[in-house]
Amino acid sequence: MGDHAVAGFVRDATAADASGVAMIQTTCWEHDYDWPAEIFAAIAASDPEMQWARAVIAPPGPGHRLLVATHGSDVVGFAALAPSQDADADPGELEIVAWEVRPDHRGHGHGSRLLAAVADHARSISAHTLTIWIAHDDESRRFVLQEAGFAPDSAHRTIQVDEDQVTEGWGAGELSVRQVRLTTGL
Repeated sequence: MGDHAVAGFVRDATAADASGVAMIQTTCWEHDYDWPAEIFAAIAASDPEMQWARAVIAPPGPGHRLLVATHGSDVVGFAALAPSQDADADPGELEIVAWEVRPDHRGHGHGSRLLAAVADHARSISAHTLTIWIAHDDESRRFVLQEAGFAPDSAHRTIQVDEDQVTEGWGAGELSVRQVRLTTGL
């Protein structure tokens, strides 16, 4: 069976997927962003695998969901959903807080399948809007999102990580990321 004949699916994540999700997150961020090494070291030291396992084992509420995209039996992407914490959000808004596909599996529909599954879950709990924050210059991510019906809503923010936000012992790197918010109605 050729590589293209292997089916891709989206399913709910399990605790057993936490290691793969953490690896995908790290791989994607190292591939996509030119951040200081100290930031990646801080992320690794924060035990992302345990954080993702907790997200599956004890989600804080019905708006929280972790989904994985598969290629055969391999987890190649994931999306995490939570109630929006934006100051202008209302109760019917959910935010895609993470959406990543391994670089070697991009362009095969995994990102689109994840977005469709996230939208299905959001509708199932009566949400009316999905939001996502992306780097202002991330054109490839923006393209896929716009193809799925997302559009910028004029909101923007800058995420600043500095010594005060990095746990002692991780090192002090500085990171400033400008982001734009995209939204879509359900």
